[in-house]
Amino acid sequence: MRNLLVTFFTLMSVVTFAQSKGTISGKIQDKDMGLEPLPFVSIYDSKDNTVGTTSDFDGNYIIKLSPGVHTLVFEFVGYETVKKQVTVKANATQNITIVMSSVADALDAVVLTAVINKESEEALVEVQKEAVEIVTAIGAEELSNKGVSDAEGAVVKTAGVTKQQGVKNVFVRGLGDRYNSTTYNGLPLPSDDPEYKNISLDYFSTDVIQNVGINKAFTSNIFGDVGGANIDISSKILSGNKDLSVGFSVGGNSQTITKSDFLTIDGTNTIGIQENSFKITDLGVYNFKNNIDPNSQNFQLNKSISVAGGKKYKLDNGDKFSFFAVASLSSDYRYQEGVIRNSTTDGRVNQDQEVDKYNRNASQLLMASLKYDFNSSNNLKYNTLLIHANSQAVSDAYGKNAPEDPADLEFLRRQQVNDNMLLVNQLLGDFYISDKSDLKLGLAYNYVSGNEPDRRSNRYLIRGGQTSPNPSSAGYHSRFYTNLKENDIAFTSNIDFKFLDKEKDGLKSKLDLGFDARYTVRNFEAVDFQHNVQGLYSVDINNADDFFNQQNLDNGSFGFQTGRGRLDPFKPFTYDGKRFVFGQFAKYLIKISENFTINPGLRGELVDLSVEYNTNIANSDNTGVPTISKYYVLPSLITKFSATEDLIFRAVASKTYTLPQFKEIAPFKYQDISFASQGNPDLLPSDNYNVDLKGEYYFGDAEFVSLTGFYKMIKNPISRVDLIGAAGTLSYTNLGDEAILFGAEFEFKKKLYSFLGKDDFENKLSFGLNASYLYSEVNLDTNSNSNFTNSTTELEGATPVLVNTDLTLNSSLFGGEITSAVVFNYFSDRVYSIGTQGYNNIVEKSITGLDFVSSYKLGNYSVKLKVKNILNPPVQLVRLGRDGAINPNDVVVSDFKRGLDASISIGYSF
Repeated sequence: MRNLLVTFFTLMSVVTFAQSKGTISGKIQDKDMGLEPLPFVSIYDSKDNTVGTTSDFDGNYIIKLSPGVHTLVFEFVGYETVKKQVTVKANATQNITIVMSSVADALDAVVLTAVINKESEEALVEVQKEAVEIVTAIGAEELSNKGVSDAEGAVVKTAGVTKQQGVKNVFVRGLGDRYNSTTYNGLPLPSDDPEYKNISLDYFSTDVIQNVGINKAFTSNIFGDVGGANIDISSKILSGNKDLSVGFSVGGNSQTITKSDFLTIDGTNTIGIQENSFKITDLGVYNFKNNIDPNSQNFQLNKSISVAGGKKYKLDNGDKFSFFAVASLSSDYRYQEGVIRNSTTDGRVNQDQEVDKYNRNASQLLMASLKYDFNSSNNLKYNTLLIHANSQAVSDAYGKNAPEDPADLEFLRRQQVNDNMLLVNQLLGDFYISDKSDLKLGLAYNYVSGNEPDRRSNRYLIRGGQTSPNPSSAGYHSRFYTNLKENDIAFTSNIDFKFLDKEKDGLKSKLDLGFDARYTVRNFEAVDFQHNVQGLYSVDINNADDFFNQQNLDNGSFGFQTGRGRLDPFKPFTYDGKRFVFGQFAKYLIKISENFTINPGLRGELVDLSVEYNTNIANSDNTGVPTISKYYVLPSLITKFSATEDLIFRAVASKTYTLPQFKEIAPFKYQDISFASQGNPDLLPSDNYNVDLKGEYYFGDAEFVSLTGFYKMIKNPISRVDLIGAAGTLSYTNLGDEAILFGAEFEFKKKLYSFLGKDDFENKLSFGLNASYLYSEVNLDTNSNSNFTNSTTELEGATPVLVNTDLTLNSSLFGGEITSAVVFNYFSDRVYSIGTQGYNNIVEKSITGLDFVSSYKLGNYSVKLKVKNILNPPVQLVRLGRDGAINPNDVVVSDFKRGLDASISIGYSF
């Protein structure tokens, strides 16, 4: 359970004492939780309660006392008070370990145990307060109150974090996927998708989340390829001696649930299992297993079921073993209708089509955690996580699309399945070396497969009342297979040394030393089967299999080829990436005075990245090996000043870097359902310089106000852009010499009222608000091959104004507990892609969101109602107009609504 807090530091709570006093130090452990550290325990002298301290989040404490006999009192809510008599000798140090037990009669009512603390809002705010770094975390308790269903939803509830439509992952302070990193229990996770660096956060349902931490300020013990934030998902653990619960949820989308003839892709079963390989070995034999034509169904009900449980065992030798496991199944549907448009550089619309989109997602998840505690102070933990996620999308577009004849219309149907699997294996060890030294080790092996089995794309020409497969290009009718496999190994180690510097009057300091490594191998291949239609033939677009079949291949109505052409046609397009990172780090925490702490750090990181590719772009066979090999020196400095116990100021400065991803430097053209992209082997890595200043004031349990200012300078910033000479295709480039970002984040949490009701239940109304302002600017390299339209621009995905707020009511009702929350969010217009070759930027328009969540718990039963996207605002992408164009007005290039989502969940805990 300590992985999330590998980067947190010991709370220094010792005032300056005379050299004649003695020292009592040690660790406080929770007997009922397998001797887990117990944080926030009050320790004081029974004769003088002004002499005291508090255990830190690792359960460590230290107190100075005058020589003589003292009785120390150890107190924590819901635990039996422990009194320990000690004899203190001048200038001597004693180590005493205290084991505390929960009060038996109150155990079920206590929520702030050492384990549950890491899920509760109050405890995580306390962690934020006591840490030296700038840290933010959102726990399972707050996620439940706000109706959040996955890690992505958790992250976007925090200040300065948002999600861009059409993009899988989040933006932190305007920096997207390539600038962020994702870890699971402190160890890195790979991506399942060749388009992205990070795995999709929505794969991680709240069933497996204890809390999600967002570290926006770099510290030297995390990998240096991060410019925005490191997002760490801490897995759920057993919160008692045993646990068993089941849950079931049903719901629907207002636009989807009663949609008749909802289209689904042939070849995928109800839980998303589909064969990923192709059987074609002879271009004269049309032998596809799946039909081109989609299937249809009625009444699309979203549903999920989950089971979670675990148990703890005490062995005869005093050691303890525990396990916890979660299994879940889910499926959901979404139908959307809208428009897509495109325009020429002079602003004239040359594509104007109505679009129907049918999306279906099915996933299965299995998580298990095994823990063995031995020798009182050591433990080993094994985590495994298996996620299978299958998503399918059918997109039908009808209307004008750059016609040869003004009367021509087009019908385009694209059917895409993404079948992804992630297997995570982690072995974590926490070892006691001495009273002043601990060792943490972590080893992970991750395997990812990401496949697109049999993506089908067909374009039909509608001319003079006749519908025909469009014969203009063989690529207009294709069946596409991709296969990605990635093996990822990571190791991390950290040893700390706690000691007193007698020359500084006993002030405590801590040195952390460690090294880590990561080795990743990715293999990607793709085969594209194209149909070269030989003329105009009248067809039924809903019965394409009547045309694309063996008979019409034999009679010459269409030809059959692959993207490779006639030379070795079944050889796939490939790129094979390898990345090796070896890091060494040191952090030295020094308490200059009772109120002032500094924490300098230094990280060295050797990076070796290469991509070997063999692809076909624009009919030219390319083979090459772009390589990046560099040693980075990454300094950091963290300072914390406590003006009072509740008024705290922090400052952080650091340097990091950003590598191009495998896909971004491999010149392989990747065709998605709504866009195409290809890599650029000439990409350079970015260097990032980061500064954060934060002030915080705490005025109650989980009540605080904070203001953070930040500044970033990015050398050689990377962004996606329109590719010259390839309409509708995106690529990646270094925008210019540097980009700057600066802004402010404001956060406020307050109980508007609170009173104790029956059985001392706290009835309360809470308000939360976080808001951010961001300014970004890039001076574009107008002499580059990208041919930028403008000389300056905001960064892609940078959101100038972002607001999240919620109002939450907790109250007793009919012997149970009801929690209701209204959640509001807003983001302003932001750049979606940067314009080149005469096109202006595409902007994602602002969106206002409103959700309502209410849950009721009575005994072992729980019921939850969620209503999301109540306002159902339009989701729009707009290409900005350009002065001097024939049509200088903005052009809406995409416009649709997501619909209102409602669900009801029922749970039972045994």
